[in-house]
Amino acid sequence: MPLPGNHTLNTEHLTVYTPSCGASPVAAYIRVPFRCRVLKATGILGGAITTADGTITVAANGNTLTTFTVPQAGSAAGQLFSAVPASPTYLNEDDVIVLTPSGASGAAVPMHFSLSVRTA
Repeated sequence: MPLPGNHTLNTEHLTVYTPSCGASPVAAYIRVPFRCRVLKATGILGGAITTADGTITVAANGNTLTTFTVPQAGSAAGQLFSAVPASPTYLNEDDVIVLTPSGASGAAVPMHFSLSVRTA
């Protein structure tokens, strides 16, 4: 089976976790370890959200890089959601990326995030 995409040797994955993307959302923060370009942001639900869709905003240095929606309909643990920035986004070493959940409901629904970045 062929791989779905090529990852160069200078592509890295940064991961972070939030204990709640639901009714009481908790932002997740991650330090950028080197100069890089953000390729993709993803999130994996740790449970079902109820009542309303959620939105994850990915930002750095006060600028929104991208957002993605977490639909309530059919949500369950293990579902993957992702977004690619609309334009090239470059970050420097020691910048902080903030992933902020909002709008969803459900108590303490965890979410694991990953950012694919390519070193500059």
